[in-house]
Amino acid sequence: MTTTRTLIWTLMLSTTLTSPSYAFFKLGNQTEDLTSTIGKTLGLTASNSPLISQVAKQLPISGEQATGGVGALLSLAQNRLSDKNNNELNQLIPGMEHLSTLNQAGMKNGLSEINDMNAVVSAFKQLGLSPDMVSRFVPLILKYLNTQGASEGLMGSLSHLWQQ
Repeated sequence: MTTTRTLIWTLMLSTTLTSPSYAFFKLGNQTEDLTSTIGKTLGLTASNSPLISQVAKQLPISGEQATGGVGALLSLAQNRLSDKNNNELNQLIPGMEHLSTLNQAGMKNGLSEINDMNAVVSAFKQLGLSPDMVSRFVPLILKYLNTQGASEGLMGSLSHLWQQ
């Protein structure tokens, strides 16, 4: 009986702490939560994502800030783009489908609440980035997506969506 209870508790704890359930717990400060949740969800870090490393190299920011900033802009895209454009974005950026799962789950730290550029700016502030940095991220992300073969429709939608 004790062995069975131990096994059940172990399974429950391991299930609770595995991805993506970690997103529902508030660990550390908001900046770390936002950055780590987005990074883990998308599998994006400066070391393993061409998009994140490109942003981190071209701007005077950390890899964590690059991850969080890109994630905030992509969250807005997931929340506001048409299904067709979301499907294309999911194909161009590995891990995007997981971000939409977190958005639908109403994750704390505002991923599901990033529905306009004011929310993106707020996320950037949480990351220690000034609001004007948004306008520096956008062309880098668009350039990356263009090199990945993004359609004109997606590029136009994102350009319009990400205007300040």
